[in-house]
Amino acid sequence: MITRQPIIWATLLYVTGILLGNFFSSIYFLLTSVALLVACMLLRRKTYVSDILLYVFWISLGMARIGMEKESPSEYHCFDAVCQKAQQQQEALMVRLHNAGLEGKALSLSSALLIGDKSGLDKTMRRKYAQVGASHLLALSGMHLGILYGILYILFIRRIRSSRWKWFWLPPILLTIWGYAFIAGMPISLGRACIMFSLATIATFAQEETPPTHILALCALTILLFQPNALFGISFQLSFLAVLFILILYQPLKDMLKIRNAVLDMLLLSAVAQLATAPLAIYYFHSFPLLGSFVSIILIPLTTIIIYLGMLTLLVPTAFSVWLLTITVGIQNWIVDTVASIPHSTMTNLYPAWWQVLSFYLLLLCVTAKSHINRSLKDFSL
Repeated sequence: MITRQPIIWATLLYVTGILLGNFFSSIYFLLTSVALLVACMLLRRKTYVSDILLYVFWISLGMARIGMEKESPSEYHCFDAVCQKAQQQQEALMVRLHNAGLEGKALSLSSALLIGDKSGLDKTMRRKYAQVGASHLLALSGMHLGILYGILYILFIRRIRSSRWKWFWLPPILLTIWGYAFIAGMPISLGRACIMFSLATIATFAQEETPPTHILALCALTILLFQPNALFGISFQLSFLAVLFILILYQPLKDMLKIRNAVLDMLLLSAVAQLATAPLAIYYFHSFPLLGSFVSIILIPLTTIIIYLGMLTLLVPTAFSVWLLTITVGIQNWIVDTVASIPHSTMTNLYPAWWQVLSFYLLLLCVTAKSHINRSLKDFSL
């Protein structure tokens, strides 16, 4: 591709193909894709012609994949035996937590945050977490895997990244990352995070500085190649939008506001994530938590402590770790209950049109692009 950042463009074109194929789907677009790929190889010396054909190839491939999915639909969990084994592992870990002494809300919330088993959460608890804008904490995502990855990085990765034996450590590290996703049932948000952390680990060992946006695009492309219908899922849309705008908007805002305080830094990060997901969340759920960014500053560190204590309880169950875990879960639930009881803390009955949501994101992308252009011009002048 003559276009810069080919992975990003390939992903955008493929997504465009899926959207078009949702209206004009046919598995015969696969034959068109094969013909275009052969033509690209035959005309590879004619750079511009082959590039145009390659662009059309990605669009055609997206239309073909969504057409194939409609002809023979398949669920995201396509390997029933694997999913059944994962569920058995979840149940075994639940029993281990229960045998360690966890009960009631401490057991149900710890299981949801640690292994993705939300069967013990009642509707009242889920509703309160949604009211305060913390329902994303109950769905395993990149944040939860990032907490686990933090342990791996501190104990192993940063110590061996320059070692001659680093590549021998890569398979166990990747098995740990994907094993955790397997135990949690492999949701899309966690699958995306696994791909990102796997690529980040490989780039760290190769001592290459890969742009995070390229890794995110490759994650999206990988998931959509296997499951094109994931594009229309709420989890996929919210998780990718949150990560995308954190990558492209957080740093420019931080530089513009000249933030140097850790608390303000966390507040800004939470605000950017909420800004990126709010229009889509309002469109789907018709409500908006006004105190979501402020609550996240408290709940995310508490969630981190709960996950670490849960891991410690699974590995070395002691009465002290169970007591600490129970107390921490109680504090978090008390905060959620208190915030949820505040009058008018959540705006409800919001019904924006699809074009209004799309216009907001286009405007946000334009503002972000302008800020990046201004930063580039400023760096160039210096």
